[in-house]
Amino acid sequence: MTLHARGLMLCALGASLWGISGIAGQYLLQDKSFSPGQLTAIRMFGAGILLMVALIIRRDGRIRLVAPLADKHNWPGIFIWTTLGLAGTQLTYFKTISLSNAPTATILEYLLPIVVVGWNCISWKRWPYRQEILCTMLAFLGTVLLVTKGQWGTLAISPAALFWGIVSAFVTAFYNIQPRQLIKKYTALPVLTWSMLMGGMVLVPLTEVWHFTGVIDWQSLAAYLVVVILGTVCSFGLYLSSARYLSAVEMTVIAAVEPLSSVVLAALFFGQTFGLMELAGIALIIGAVLEISIRG
Repeated sequence: MTLHARGLMLCALGASLWGISGIAGQYLLQDKSFSPGQLTAIRMFGAGILLMVALIIRRDGRIRLVAPLADKHNWPGIFIWTTLGLAGTQLTYFKTISLSNAPTATILEYLLPIVVVGWNCISWKRWPYRQEILCTMLAFLGTVLLVTKGQWGTLAISPAALFWGIVSAFVTAFYNIQPRQLIKKYTALPVLTWSMLMGGMVLVPLTEVWHFTGVIDWQSLAAYLVVVILGTVCSFGLYLSSARYLSAVEMTVIAAVEPLSSVVLAALFFGQTFGLMELAGIALIIGAVLEISIRG
């Protein structure tokens, strides 16, 4: 297997596992009454502990674990990515799920390539290309169809869900752009371990997890383990590891399998159905995301 093929496989598998995380998260938020903030806090802290243990028991793991923090110049970058990128991505994603559902939250989040293109235009001081404008229009129309079900005078989801979904696209774009140099230098797992631990330690007091709200039973424990192990440790680790082999454009293209996996899983486990207008909106958004990523 070539390095490029390995990167494609890692990225696709990681993105698919995010879809599983979204479905398990929706179950905890809507069926077990978990708080989005508390779920994010215990998810990050639990994932950080598991990642640290996994690195420590490996032969060279302790050296790799310490390396990112050995250089104090890395601390601000890791902290900013942790709070605004890693924690922000999960908080806004789960908040959108709590106000709508996992497929809607995932698809709104995947407006992120359009945000990335806008950032590139500002950074490079250029106007967007014609293809970028076309894809932006397609994505906007797809979003309108998704949230209105074709009924132009009303929203099919609440304005709050739409707001948090759009915010999640911005913070996810930041999550994808900011840490690439650190990951290429130290690999994904050590950087991810410290970010998960730091994010969890920041969010635990802020969300007051000792005043936990939610139903705790074996079903919620199983769903939590799915969120932490498959949807956090495995998904983030695989996806970020692909940054060593793929460009940001390729990662964004392959990561578009997440909304597809989320929609399929929601249909299987929650009986989630979509009408023709919503399916058309989904198709337009995914088409725009793929096209603008390829052209980018």
